[in-house]
Amino acid sequence: MIARTVIAFLACRRGIAATEFAVVLPLMLLLLMGTVEIGNAFLVDRKVTRAVQIGADLAAQVEVLTDDDLTDIMNAMGEVLKPFPATASRVVLTSVYHDPDTAATQVDWSVARGTEARAVGSTFELPGNLAPEGDSVIVAEIEYDLTPLYADAILGELTIVDVAYLRPRRTTRITVD
Repeated sequence: MIARTVIAFLACRRGIAATEFAVVLPLMLLLLMGTVEIGNAFLVDRKVTRAVQIGADLAAQVEVLTDDDLTDIMNAMGEVLKPFPATASRVVLTSVYHDPDTAATQVDWSVARGTEARAVGSTFELPGNLAPEGDSVIVAEIEYDLTPLYADAILGELTIVDVAYLRPRRTTRITVD
């Protein structure tokens, strides 16, 4: 009698689909959450790259920038980041001048949002030979802290960093008025 009950229990297949679903469901949810998190990380990375390119491009188009122009450029960079909050970013826009007298590359002017601006006159290392003597380069930098939707379950907090370098178009040195 007991042997027959055990054999009948082992032969029964009525609950197997529910059991398989219960085993596979956590894995499927993890894959879904991971896909969303990685997709958001890629999207923020693209937005950060676009924002630094736009910031450097807007600054490099003129010969003289006003404080209002700099505010507008910073606001434009923040708008590019939407729908992600611009408050999670640290933005620095800097003009680096290669002084022919000292042969040093130094900060000509700098503005920032969410962090400190670079000190005027401080040295700045440029990659390669981006600024020949007497020329300047606009450098736009963003660090963005991406907080995951699912409370650090997949990626944890990420900091996405990008830098854009652009030479002025109409002059060799952009000034701030």
